[in-house]
Amino acid sequence: MPPVNSKYEWPYPVAKRFPGGFERFSYRTYNWFENRLWPVRPLPFLTATAAATAFQVRDIGLEGIRENVHKLLKPLAISVGSVYTSVFLFRHFLKYFYFSYKGYLFENPKKPSIRTIIWGVLRKVLLAVAPPQLSSCDRLLPNLPLPALQDTVDRYMDSMKHLMPEENYVELLEMSREFVAKEGRSLQRYAWFLHKFTDNYVTSLWETYIYMAGRYPLLINSSVAQCTMYGPSDLIQAYQVARLIYIETIANLALDRQKYMAVGDGIMSTRHYKNIYNGCRIPGQQYDHFQWNKPAKHIILVHDCTWYKVDVCDANGNLYTVDQLAKIVAEVMKRDDKSKGYLRNIASLTTDRRTEWCANRQKFFLDNKHNRRLLDCIETAQFVMSVDGDLNWGVETTEQLSNYMKDMLAGSGANRWVDKTMNYAVDASGRAGATGEHSPCDGAELDHLCENVLNVDKQVLESPSKERQLEIIQMTEEEKKTLKLAEKLGFQEVDGMETEVNRCFEQHLKASDDLHMHSLAFTDFGKGRVKKCGISPDGFLQMAIQLANYYDQGKIVLTYEPGSVRFYANSRTETLRPVTDASCNFVKAMMNQEATQKERRELLKKACGDHVENCKQVMTGNGIDRHLFVLCVLAKGLGYSSPFLEEYANQKWLLSTSNIPNMTNSVDEDTTEDKIMLGASFGAVAQDGYGICYRFAGNRAIMVHITSYHSSPATDSDRFGQHLREAIHTLADLFDEEPSNNNVSKNNNVSKNF
Repeated sequence: MPPVNSKYEWPYPVAKRFPGGFERFSYRTYNWFENRLWPVRPLPFLTATAAATAFQVRDIGLEGIRENVHKLLKPLAISVGSVYTSVFLFRHFLKYFYFSYKGYLFENPKKPSIRTIIWGVLRKVLLAVAPPQLSSCDRLLPNLPLPALQDTVDRYMDSMKHLMPEENYVELLEMSREFVAKEGRSLQRYAWFLHKFTDNYVTSLWETYIYMAGRYPLLINSSVAQCTMYGPSDLIQAYQVARLIYIETIANLALDRQKYMAVGDGIMSTRHYKNIYNGCRIPGQQYDHFQWNKPAKHIILVHDCTWYKVDVCDANGNLYTVDQLAKIVAEVMKRDDKSKGYLRNIASLTTDRRTEWCANRQKFFLDNKHNRRLLDCIETAQFVMSVDGDLNWGVETTEQLSNYMKDMLAGSGANRWVDKTMNYAVDASGRAGATGEHSPCDGAELDHLCENVLNVDKQVLESPSKERQLEIIQMTEEEKKTLKLAEKLGFQEVDGMETEVNRCFEQHLKASDDLHMHSLAFTDFGKGRVKKCGISPDGFLQMAIQLANYYDQGKIVLTYEPGSVRFYANSRTETLRPVTDASCNFVKAMMNQEATQKERRELLKKACGDHVENCKQVMTGNGIDRHLFVLCVLAKGLGYSSPFLEEYANQKWLLSTSNIPNMTNSVDEDTTEDKIMLGASFGAVAQDGYGICYRFAGNRAIMVHITSYHSSPATDSDRFGQHLREAIHTLADLFDEEPSNNNVSKNNNVSKNF
């Protein structure tokens, strides 16, 4: 194990060996029982069963048991049945009281109800007696509730009244009434059956029709970028690559053992964590599917557009150390076996539309025995690691940060195997980021992963001096014999491959050129100042976005923000609609020169309060959009014609936003600017809209990444970034007696510096 800073601990156990088949079978079997018995552990369960059996046969004696082994069967069956019945009943009590109770969300924490107090005591007891593993409680989570049809339609109509002309709203209102009275009732009955016979009536349909049915290219349209810290790296490129490979191999094995931290102490779904490593999205003619694979002993390394297989352990299963991996990576970087011609861009085939990529995958890989083996090597790998060139990183200008973030989202067209869940990238400066494939898991899981990586990389592990790193990466002749060096994946040329590779590469470059990224590293203040104002940080920034958009577009538009429903089994996300009566009143007051600061401040508090209340409603299963989405799918599948659902399905999310949560609080971003995490980004959903991803970097910064498309005359990410910076200051100034000197007029140019 590399040197560890004694002030910090690994967030999961550190394996030294790759598990063999029997070992993996053993711990997976144990976890299978754990997940069906918790809060009782498998060993206490077996002990209680054995004791109950022994009590029943106490009069037979050992000799009697040896002579009549069959006499044990009945007592054993009675013991197993009685002990498990007790566990079963207790687990059902936990499911329908402990895990289903959400009343504490709506109470004053200083004046909790008796039921909340009992719930809190039970939680402390459970955590003390049987602290859950990652998925110990997953089978105890309640099913996602199905809202009443009328309630969903009413909430939807209420959310739309500020987003369209009055005559259009009246027409939509009439459609909604006809829908509830006619086809809506039938569709709701089908949704009820789906709700009763599945643990989550949304997820399977959501994954199929929102993700797997999509025929568009994944990069920019579906992928997400996860990035590193704001500060400089103290590692050279080869050593940073090796360290990330080591850290993520340890994390992969810990996740397979179920030793990752239980999210929310077990009260949140962790169903999709298993999809982070090893798996791969497989293209299909009409629908893709996700292929889950067991932990692999190799990763894929990409250097200078050439693909390599790198083993993470030796022939005996002993994991390579960081130093050993650094030697292997450095050896690859010195090779002269780089791919030539169009084969350098072979990964661009994965950036294509899904139907076309399916056909090319069959023709160029599956139908060719050699290429099929290489494809299997890539698709079963833990992850892909790209060793990139100089991305001209810097924190001197917005342009440099924006270019870096754009590269993390879109890649070069040749250095991402888009189907893999995680594609890491380390540039020449030693900074690391990643491109994530969104279909198998959501942002929260990817954020959890990245926070653990940054915690271990920047805090837990100590860094040798750069001089020492340069010594470490030198490989002796003896090490060349003992270490397994990287294997180049030399693809064979197939008729028609060159034309398709060139087409896909040029197509991706065109899409990448159209992407307009503006990264705003707002370091004037963070959530600390917002909390002092007595309002929600997320509500604060959502209202700033609404105000900035009004500056930019002169109107209020349909806005998307993902909300968590992870209190429920097999859940993903729900839509939190930030546009409310209160938010619109606030924006109007900000544009009204006659409104006083006090009036604006009170309206902001009301808007943020309503936003928090809406968030709680979403968290407890009372969202709008996933219910309507399911009804749309059912209507399509069952042949129902519904003008109301067609109108709903055609709505355009001109503002698509996302707040990156802090999952672990393991990195103290207030200690130094170098520990600020940049966060994530994604492409705008609408061609003439914006994609805005943000996170509060402790009390000292707000990181925002804004995307749009150059081809749209209606949007400009740089312009929106200027408006958002002004809006953030304007909102904060509402709580100051005097306006801050940092307030910027929306007519001024944005500062070149952060």
